[in-house]
Amino acid sequence: MRKSTLGKILLSFVVVGVTLVACQKDDPATLIPPPVPDQSFTEEFDTVASAFKRGWVPINNSNPKGSGIWSQGGGPQPIFEPYSSKGSYAGFIAADYTSTGGTDDVISNWLVSPLITMQNGDKIVFYTRTQLLPNAFVSGDSTDYGNNLELCVNLKNEGTNVGTANDPTSGSFNSATDRGDFDLLVTVNPPIGFDGVSWQYRWTHSLASEYEGLSFPSKWTRFEGTIGGLSGPKKGRFAFRYYTLDGGSNGNGSAVGIDQVSYISKK
Repeated sequence: MRKSTLGKILLSFVVVGVTLVACQKDDPATLIPPPVPDQSFTEEFDTVASAFKRGWVPINNSNPKGSGIWSQGGGPQPIFEPYSSKGSYAGFIAADYTSTGGTDDVISNWLVSPLITMQNGDKIVFYTRTQLLPNAFVSGDSTDYGNNLELCVNLKNEGTNVGTANDPTSGSFNSATDRGDFDLLVTVNPPIGFDGVSWQYRWTHSLASEYEGLSFPSKWTRFEGTIGGLSGPKKGRFAFRYYTLDGGSNGNGSAVGIDQVSYISKK
C-alpha cells in the first residue's frame, strides 16, 4: 500500500510539473517582442556639419555630377530665410542646379538620414521651399524653373545604396535601380510629362498672372509621409532626393531647401 500510494504521489508531481512547463512554453506573454525604444528626433540643420556628424549622409549621384552639394543655407550667402532656426540666419540645408555638371541633365542629389528602427505608423514630417530666380522669358517675374524633391525610404537593409541616375528616356535607364534600395514615399512637384525634347515641370512664379497650381512652394510648406508595409520593426533609413530631369545651368531647376525634419515614432 505504501509503495502504491507513494507511486501515485510521485506520478501526480510529474504530471503537475509537465503541465507547468507546457503552460510556460505556450504563454502568449512570453512571445510578445519588447517594445521599440522611441526613435523620435528633430533635425533643424542649424549646423550642417554637426548634422553630418550625427549620421546624415550627403550623396550626389547626379549624371553628370557637378560641384553642388547639400550645404548650409545653400551657399556662402543664404538663398532665403530659414523656416526654424536657433541663432543662425542660415539654419537650413539646401542644394541647387549645380548638382549636375551638365546644362540640361539629371539632378539626383541625396540626403540620407541616420540609421533608425522603423515601424508601421511612424511619420516623417519636413518643411521645404524653392528658390525664385529672374525669369528669362517673362519680364518682371521670378521663377524656380521647375524643381522636384522626393522623400524615399529604405526598408530593405541598413545601407545607403541610392542606385544609378539616368534619364528615363535613355536606353540605360533601369527603374529597378534608379533609387537603389530606396522606394518613393512622397514627391513634391514631379514632372508632368515629356514633350519629345525635354521634361516638363510646373514652374513657381512671383507674378500672380503666371500662377501654376501644384508647383513647388516658394514659402516654407509642411509635408508628411507615413511608414507602412513592414511585418515588424526594422532598421532602415529615409532620404531626401533633389531630383530634377533636364536640370542644370541651361535647364530645369533652381534650388530647394529643407528645414525642421521630424521623425515621429508611433506611440
